[in-house]
Amino acid sequence: MEKPLSDVTVLDLTRALAGPICGRLLSDLGARVIKVEPPDGDLTRLLIPRVDGQSAYYVQYNAGKECVSIDLNGSAGRELFLQLVPHADIVLENYRPGVMDRLGIGYDRLTEVNPGVILGSVSGWGHNNARSNQGAFASAIHAEAGVTEMVARRRGEEPRNDPMSHSDTYTGLHALGAVLAALHLRNRTGQGQKVEVSMAESTLMVNDLAAIEMTGQDPSAGFKGGQNWSPVLRMANGRYVSITIDITTNDGFRYIVEAMERPELAEDPRFAIIEDRVANRDALTEILAEFIATFDDAAAVEAAIGPRGVLAAEMRTVPELAATDWAAERGAFVDIDTGRGEIITIPQSPWRFQNVDAGAAAFVGYRGQHNREVLTDLLGLSASELDALETESVISSRPPRWVRESE
Repeated sequence: MEKPLSDVTVLDLTRALAGPICGRLLSDLGARVIKVEPPDGDLTRLLIPRVDGQSAYYVQYNAGKECVSIDLNGSAGRELFLQLVPHADIVLENYRPGVMDRLGIGYDRLTEVNPGVILGSVSGWGHNNARSNQGAFASAIHAEAGVTEMVARRRGEEPRNDPMSHSDTYTGLHALGAVLAALHLRNRTGQGQKVEVSMAESTLMVNDLAAIEMTGQDPSAGFKGGQNWSPVLRMANGRYVSITIDITTNDGFRYIVEAMERPELAEDPRFAIIEDRVANRDALTEILAEFIATFDDAAAVEAAIGPRGVLAAEMRTVPELAATDWAAERGAFVDIDTGRGEIITIPQSPWRFQNVDAGAAAFVGYRGQHNREVLTDLLGLSASELDALETESVISSRPPRWVRESE
């Protein structure tokens, strides 16, 4: 079946997360994505847990990519990479700004061998500014971009790091949009493009409360942005339910009073007006918690409260959601074969096209697994030429133990 990007080839130099998610999604859309790793490999290959030698973390954002390993620190490796560039539509990289130029494979050099190439660059702070050379991990960007402080303030707790790497994943999604736009522009003008995306700006962009923060205002009463006002309460079965309602607003208070059949609460001086309810939010939440503790499932909670704008969602783990009928019907997860039948389950990409195929290819490569296949296919190298490149350590591979033992 046809795929949206089946005529597109990508050389993916990225490691860790912000770049690889972009490459993974391009692959899911049908592009041929060739992951080019250095001899020490992508750092995330080392992360635990591993299944049959493959890191589950690595697999999630590198499934479907062909894997070659080239030492770009040597002139022979750089020349080999540059021989691949004419066969590529897109090159992805997430080195610090300036590294590509120092390696001799910056945008100017790429365009000498392929004028139509699109270079997608991901970095922490963007190029050509005072912070360009700073390193960037998600936790650092969260701290610098106001996320860590804002979450702590709104939760009323000491600052702490989130386990999810939001800045990385948001940046990868923005990079996907940018390189697809550049590809469309090239199709219209015939010219290549260099496009760079920063983690800091990506994080600001997806912060739906950023404009509110910039006003300097923090009103305590009224219909406020954000989801932290939605209570998460325990039900009779011991499970938790998140209710999308702010119980201090006039409508929110009315809904729960009617649902609990407690009209006397409207006469309670603690809850008389919205300012009083804000001041006594904890007491009002305790009253609601007693009511929610009488239900055994989220659907019953939602039905009891009533208005369609109020949702009750059961708190689940990722495996619990994966086990639901919805996940099966939607195909929300996909099993990736590690090479000999062992499975790592990862989230499927979210799009569904009509009469067009898209989604993660169900394989993952070890470092250098596709050296010979790719270099033979794209460059026509012979077995003896490939042997020489391996002998000179220009290319290399690291098969898992079970592959080495079977050879």
